[in-house]
This record gives sequence, structure tokens and C-alpha cells, in this order.
Amino acid sequence: MPTCENCGQKWPWKTGVKNTVKFRNKAKCPYCEKTQYPIPKSRKLTAISSYMPALLIIALTLILDLDGLGIFFLAIALMLVFLGVYPFMMKLSNDDPMSTYKM
Repeated sequence: MPTCENCGQKWPWKTGVKNTVKFRNKAKCPYCEKTQYPIPKSRKLTAISSYMPALLIIALTLILDLDGLGIFFLAIALMLVFLGVYPFMMKLSNDDPMSTYKM
């Protein structure tokens, strides 16, 4: 579960999922209200794991010979699994790692 680097509190699962759905690169700690940012390693892991449902859909469609409705339900199920697991992969930092990059 995500843990605030400032106050050390573990965030509830629901807060982690809510921040995932918002698609933002920052979130406020529900305990100390300080802004937290996902670390680069966490972002990479998220990017890699976001392709997994698509690859699984393609593979299972070919293996199980699913029709359109089956593919739809498989996609919904895999998205729910990803949303459920994502908060366990998220690591947080007080500093914005994107602010250190210069263009």
C-alpha cells in the first residue's frame, strides 16, 4: 500500500484506487494533507503493467476463441483486477521527480 513519506501513514486501499482513476501525477495525503508524488520506479512498473491486460486479452481471445461479448467482459475483469492491484505497487515521495528533468 502507498505510504506517505512525510507522516509515515499507510494510505487506505480506497484512496490508492481513487488516485489511480484520477490519472494525476500527484495526490494529497489523507492524513497530513502534504502532496505526494509517485517515484519513477513506480511509474515504470505502472506503465509496464498497464499493457498486461491488453496482452492478456489478445492471448486469451486467441486461446479461448472468445466472441465480442466475451472479450468485453474479459476486458472489464482485467481492468478491475489492475485497479485492485495498483495501490500495492505504488510508492510515494515528497519530491516531484519530474521537476528535476530539464528540457
